[in-house]
Amino acid sequence: MKLNATSEMEAITQHGWSQVHPFAPANSVQGYYYIIEKLSADLKAITGLDEISLQPNSGAQGELAGLRVIRAYHKSRGEESRNVCLIPVSAHGTNPASAAMAGMKVIPIKCDAKGNLDMADLSKKAKQNKDKLAAIMVTYPSTFGVFEEGIREICEIVHRNGGQVYMDGANMNAQVQTRCFRY
Repeated sequence: MKLNATSEMEAITQHGWSQVHPFAPANSVQGYYYIIEKLSADLKAITGLDEISLQPNSGAQGELAGLRVIRAYHKSRGEESRNVCLIPVSAHGTNPASAAMAGMKVIPIKCDAKGNLDMADLSKKAKQNKDKLAAIMVTYPSTFGVFEEGIREICEIVHRNGGQVYMDGANMNAQVQTRCFRY
């Protein structure tokens, strides 16, 4: 699910890609600019976001960056007290660590036997923390490989209680396929 095959990664190890000088003149790296701009535009179209970042490359660093952006968003709205992050018990270990590093209090959300979020537990804890809810971290598909059938409802519950949704980008391929190939 999250495997980057060697054949997919091999191209970036080739000299022409990996050895560009950081101070190369702009007119000699137009191909890089094109790829970066095209990928950014495609990701914005796929996700519906106004802006995206292609950095950082590490998943854990991406989590921390995403949660810091969510904290900054709440701060910009005068809601600095929003510091609660809901995290499914099925999440991988970097999620609670990233939330803690972003200055958030982690509240676990139960999952059912199939790995889906327990919607009653989510609703209860989102309501209990509505004045402090900053975010939920959702891995989609989950660490179990489950496509969370209630993903829209999950987002609605969190948004209704003032929080934002951080969706794990490591699974972007699955998100794209789900969005693009829904019949």
